[in-house]
Amino acid sequence: MTWLAITVFFLFAAFTAHAQGRFELTPFVGYETSGSYPVTTNNGLIDSYRLNGSLAYGGFFDYSLTENFQPEFIWVHNNTSYSAHDIVTHSYFNAFHSDVNQFQFGMIYMFRSSEVKLRPYFGVGLGFTQESNNNGNPDRTAFGWNIGGGVKYYASRHVGLRGDIRYMPTYGSSSNAIYCDPFFGCYNVDVHNYLNRVNMVGGIVFRF
Repeated sequence: MTWLAITVFFLFAAFTAHAQGRFELTPFVGYETSGSYPVTTNNGLIDSYRLNGSLAYGGFFDYSLTENFQPEFIWVHNNTSYSAHDIVTHSYFNAFHSDVNQFQFGMIYMFRSSEVKLRPYFGVGLGFTQESNNNGNPDRTAFGWNIGGGVKYYASRHVGLRGDIRYMPTYGSSSNAIYCDPFFGCYNVDVHNYLNRVNMVGGIVFRF
């Protein structure tokens, strides 16, 4: 939820007097792609749900432990909707609205020296996704993770620019599948299906 991101921000701000130049706050805006996962409904006419691509906004919260290593918290918000896939018409139709908040905890490793203004980085993390759904559909909280990278450009000691792209899958459903190998033959396995989404954003870095 949004309150969690705000709480983290103020916790970060409370320590800035003791850690000048170590904290970074980056509000961002961009786009997050769609993703789908299979489902089984009571009427049997819907075989998957698709979370539609939409505008994404939120923030990165980073703390510099070393010159190159930063623990990181990410909050991403989407005001979007789910579409359902009709197995008869083979088309999608609008199912319900969803407010999606992703909360990820992880790290980034920045390449090149801190004396250089342009610094590419690699990032990874894990966390959870909260969905607030309408039309009588239950809200949902599910495991998620991310991997990706980007680049930061420090225009001055306290202000910079950042571009970031992340693969951010969220657990969607479980299903049975048949797996075959040459030693044990074929057998049923439990498959975890994910919303395989990509988040592409840009923002302004504020360093404290």
